[in-house]
Amino acid sequence: ARIGFPIVEAHKDGTFYITKHDGTGGLVSTETVSEQLLYEIADPADYITPDCVADFTSIHLEQDGKDRVKVFGITGKPATEFYKVSMSYDDGFSAFSTLTYSAPDALKKAEAGDKILRTRLDDLGLKFEEIRTEFLGYNSCHGPLVKRHEDLSEVVLRIGVRAKDKATIERFSKEIAPLILTGPPSVTGFAGGRPKASDVVAYWPALIPKTRVTPQVVVEGI
Repeated sequence: ARIGFPIVEAHKDGTFYITKHDGTGGLVSTETVSEQLLYEIADPADYITPDCVADFTSIHLEQDGKDRVKVFGITGKPATEFYKVSMSYDDGFSAFSTLTYSAPDALKKAEAGDKILRTRLDDLGLKFEEIRTEFLGYNSCHGPLVKRHEDLSEVVLRIGVRAKDKATIERFSKEIAPLILTGPPSVTGFAGGRPKASDVVAYWPALIPKTRVTPQVVVEGI
């Protein structure tokens, strides 16, 4: 519960030590540092950073005491001529809703509820950028790889939609409650009420020449 955040003690020759505060949870070992080096990495010999292109295949690790690892032998190449830019932009609206169906035939009820709802949305002529259904407790994690099971005690129907028009999302929200009384029986889980339309903030990574950027550092509170 009280895991310690890592501390890096860096030296001019490129060697550094990974450790953490005494008395905090967690573990700093050659194994945990190795795992972190593999996190979200493409080519380990060409790991691009703003300062250089690091070669992670040259790294050596040594345990240097309890919760302390020495990292050395790192090589690399000069940095690229670009900075990575992470851009965010408005990309419409979305909403999600859930309904829980109980046994018997919990999965069939949830599937029927999904089919009824989609038919109503089609009849209304609503146009969505995306509509997605998951059956929590059955296939929400593994999708089509899951073998079908009919003896589930309960299944949560989770359906989400995305559209450019907020009014389309709000109309979808009004179709959830009627499904309780006019859809499959043994349904619950609508205590949260009608789902609200939320802004969709999309992500677009790009590159910008370093000549177009002037880095500035502002230190406050000193």
